[in-house]
Amino acid sequence: MDKIILEEKINYDEFLDIIESVGFKTYSKEQVEKALENTMYMVKALVDDKVVGIGRVVGDFSIVCCLTDICVRPEYQGRGIGLKIVDKLKSMIENGVNNGEKMQVELVPTAGNVEFYKKAGFKYNPDVITGMYLWIKK
Repeated sequence: MDKIILEEKINYDEFLDIIESVGFKTYSKEQVEKALENTMYMVKALVDDKVVGIGRVVGDFSIVCCLTDICVRPEYQGRGIGLKIVDKLKSMIENGVNNGEKMQVELVPTAGNVEFYKKAGFKYNPDVITGMYLWIKK
């Protein structure tokens, strides 16, 4: 099994490299840098000093946050790297919540990834709530 190292910083090149490897849309340098600056928590996974996965949490630092950009290079998928990224982000969120408080963690899984997030401890009940999205483009 690969030795996976998790670090709590992602730079522009790493972000674009990983999201493009899984077929996500590309963004401008300014967008990515601003997004990373405004990220609550971020994690990158390294195997043999190569960035193979990323994940972020965005939100209001108080009541609600969203797990986003959980991506693992296709050739490294199925090795538990994504779950390690999600577990680390969940731990970071938990450490930011004070005793007696709670924070809602939301996500909108991409097609085919519901079971992955169930393994990571997330609940899925489409009869109660379903995720929706909208791209705003200029």
